[in-house]
Amino acid sequence: MRLASILLAASAAVVLSACERGTSTPSGVRMIDLGHALAATDPSWDGPPGFERHVVATYEKDGYTAGQITVEEHFGTHLDAPSHFSKTGWTVDAIPVDRLNRPAVVVDVSAKAAQDADYRVTVADIQALEAKVGSIPEGTVVLIATGWDRFWPDRARYMNEKSGVKHFPGLSAEAVGYLAKERRVAGIGIDTASIDYGPSTKFEAHAVSMAQNVYHIENATGLTTLPSSGFRVIVAPIKIAGGTGGPTRIFAVLP
Repeated sequence: MRLASILLAASAAVVLSACERGTSTPSGVRMIDLGHALAATDPSWDGPPGFERHVVATYEKDGYTAGQITVEEHFGTHLDAPSHFSKTGWTVDAIPVDRLNRPAVVVDVSAKAAQDADYRVTVADIQALEAKVGSIPEGTVVLIATGWDRFWPDRARYMNEKSGVKHFPGLSAEAVGYLAKERRVAGIGIDTASIDYGPSTKFEAHAVSMAQNVYHIENATGLTTLPSSGFRVIVAPIKIAGGTGGPTRIFAVLP
């Protein structure tokens, strides 16, 4: 293991320890929230609200505050567990915890996505990153930065439906196969509603990755602000027993 990797792993461990103690992170280490806060007005896949929150207690009436929520598993910034598209894939509660705190890299295709709403990441895009930072190590989380999060939370613009067909960037099945089978990544994240591009109706990319127990993070944000490599991500989904996914906190940990 390279010295830089050792130092980065140690920094992440210190940050996690500090967060557990409720203290501030050490000097020189930054944590960046890569998720949207849940709100009923956020875009859902089908259109109707995918989240509701009701106040069930107030200071004035009860002396404390509390709420009750109802939420779809695949709403807002969320994790897709492999069981979402694989009968033998892990459910969200079964994903090994060590796969949720991993080194990460960013494939930035925002310039191409700005020119083509239906852009699909190619193997060549991934190999172009590898030409700069080296071969993607096994167990990495690969983040796809399209810049599409700039349209959140405007559902009409974010889902970009025309004649009933959604239009937003994603990954080609070939690119996902390269990541899942050749590089054996832990997860794939993206700042759109799906790793499959909008017009897909068969979710080809999902089928390829989830058969390899690769999870997804969808509806992320801020990915275009990250460096190409040299950082980690902490992925913290709601731990739903038997769940196919769940709303998720995701953080980048940068030295």
